[in-house]
Amino acid sequence: MSLSKITLAFRKSVSPSHFVAHRAPPLRLLKLMLRNSRSDLLRASFSRPYTKTNNMSYSTKANEETNKELIEKKANLEKNGSIKEKEEIIVEETGNEIKKIPLLSSRTFNNSSPYFTKFARDTAESLPTALAYYLVGVIAFFLSGNSMYCWYRNRYNERLLNETIEKGTRPNLEISRNELVPRPLIIERLKKILRPSKDQASYYVVCGEHGTGKITLTKIASREVREVKDENNNENNNENKNENNNENKNENNNENKNENNNVTQEGGMGVIYVDVPAAFEEFAEEFAKAINFTFEEHISYTAQLMRKILGDTKKKITHPGWLRAMNAFKRGAAVYKKKHGKPPVIVYDNVSRLIHKNPEILDILQDDAKDNADDRKYIAVFVSSEGSVLRRMQSRSAWSRADDPMEIGDLSKEESLNYLIEKRGINKADAEKLYELVGGRIVDLHSVANKIRKGRSFDDIKKKILNKVENKFGAAQLLPNDTHYEVGKSIISDLLKYNELSFLEFKKYFHKINELNEVLGSNVFAYHPENNTVTFQSQSVECYIRENSSIFTK
Repeated sequence: MSLSKITLAFRKSVSPSHFVAHRAPPLRLLKLMLRNSRSDLLRASFSRPYTKTNNMSYSTKANEETNKELIEKKANLEKNGSIKEKEEIIVEETGNEIKKIPLLSSRTFNNSSPYFTKFARDTAESLPTALAYYLVGVIAFFLSGNSMYCWYRNRYNERLLNETIEKGTRPNLEISRNELVPRPLIIERLKKILRPSKDQASYYVVCGEHGTGKITLTKIASREVREVKDENNNENNNENKNENNNENKNENNNENKNENNNVTQEGGMGVIYVDVPAAFEEFAEEFAKAINFTFEEHISYTAQLMRKILGDTKKKITHPGWLRAMNAFKRGAAVYKKKHGKPPVIVYDNVSRLIHKNPEILDILQDDAKDNADDRKYIAVFVSSEGSVLRRMQSRSAWSRADDPMEIGDLSKEESLNYLIEKRGINKADAEKLYELVGGRIVDLHSVANKIRKGRSFDDIKKKILNKVENKFGAAQLLPNDTHYEVGKSIISDLLKYNELSFLEFKKYFHKINELNEVLGSNVFAYHPENNTVTFQSQSVECYIRENSSIFTK
């Protein structure tokens, strides 16, 4: 055996990679060594220097068995679907022999990297789980943040509600102080109503004809109740003001400052003033505005989802807005009473606007006022301009918790003349005639004073007013040949004789209650609950009857 054959045999026995013979260039030999030592460099190692063929047979007997084994292995892999492409062959010339080296496919490459395969498999298996955990974390963070925001907004709204009840509404006056007729006795009486004791167990009704000033007086009392003034500070300020009379401007400024400094506690605490609007659709908005309540209910997405899952969709908002506002007020009333030991007060003004189209709403308000008066939770005050409201309330069982109604009537003759002469600048002669025409109804006094100041004659003013009264008689069917003319004549004759009738005597003239309500609600006659009597509705009505006595007297 030659030396070259011995060396070749030794190399084959030592190196499983079958190093190439000395004829192979050194660079190619290095590439073959790298290729056989690191399978992940296969593709880079034989990309250019080799010639590729498919399914070449061996030319030497030494490699026939190896070739046969490779072909069988390849066939088995193809049969099992482990490889999709045919293996390629690399031809290497080693001495007198031709050597075939199989080119591994991507599948074989992956199989030759167990750590990479395991990493890829583990990554593929864990990726969906990781994404799921990530999504769950994001959703949980969002829902918790939304719940915290909803909780904060709802708590903020409740705090505003409680602060409003604490401070009170303090409604604005729509009349200047210069035109206001002071009625201190009535205001003090209203303040007693608006300042209940801790054991107060009744609600109130304040009534009076249109234009008697009850709304203005109720607003004044609502603003001034629980107001505290420093009388000592007031005396000191007056002394200082008298000493500094050098300049009128400075004196006026000091006076304004002193008036502000006298008040040590703002009034209106615990008094909520709700004005019933002419359009009932706006009642909820006015109620909410009075207590600083927002209808915006912040519900977390989790709660909404649970409602949908449980089928509890009816809770969305089924109560009317005004009822939600009233429930909110009751929550705030509980907080106020816990803090001060006394129930707050809510004033429903102009409730007569409910009697015609929404009487059931008035009934609900009355029932709730009765229940909460029993429980000492809050005190309600109803202000009405129509006797029909009071009669309806008196006819219901809820009247058992009502206190005696308070009536606000007309100004006295002295108060009326003082208003016309002192505040409106009307001469005494005209003031006397105007009072005889319209009486002490403040709204009528204000109207005729404006007309006199505009240059209108008294006779013209009188004619216009009596025409309006005649329209009232026509609406009440009290004119000749009308339905209630004969009954009206009898009532008018008795009133001219006695000035007033008891309600029972007035009721005797009617056979049906609806006829009584129709006539009594026509603004010709007035019902006075404090005395349970009936009179003419105003001085102008009586003036019209005296001007037309031949029609209405027997």
